[in-house]
Amino acid sequence: MDNPYQAPIDATTDLPPAAVASQPSFRLPRGSFVVWLMVYLYPLWLIGSFYMTWWIAWHLLGHRPRPSLDDPKSIGGILDFLYYVPGIFLVLMPILVPIGLASSFLFPINVQRKTRCVLGIALLVLYVTIGAFVFRTLCSDPNHVVRWWLD
Repeated sequence: MDNPYQAPIDATTDLPPAAVASQPSFRLPRGSFVVWLMVYLYPLWLIGSFYMTWWIAWHLLGHRPRPSLDDPKSIGGILDFLYYVPGIFLVLMPILVPIGLASSFLFPINVQRKTRCVLGIALLVLYVTIGAFVFRTLCSDPNHVVRWWLD
């Protein structure tokens, strides 16, 4: 006797609409990828804020800002507000660097488990590489951008 509750072997695997609706949804919130990307790229935001402040000061002054001569706080214009952005990023560094490292494995992309591990390791290597590049650039300080800002 056939079991009425068991699907026949030749039955299709399509689920009825009610069964599809009852399955859990793995859809992520709409802005989660943007937030993840902003946190993950924190090192680039840090170096970008220094150089954007320096570049705007260059255009406001008409020449490259010089350390000890062109104080970023006294240039005026939009720089009165943008001067604080690199400082905020520096203060948030102890919080955002570990979150950025963790975000290498907590990315908002639905992938299979094996692929997720490989992608997480690749993102971790990329994050460390970006962080090392930013650290090296800020330490070598080409054009004395950080020295000018800290002065």
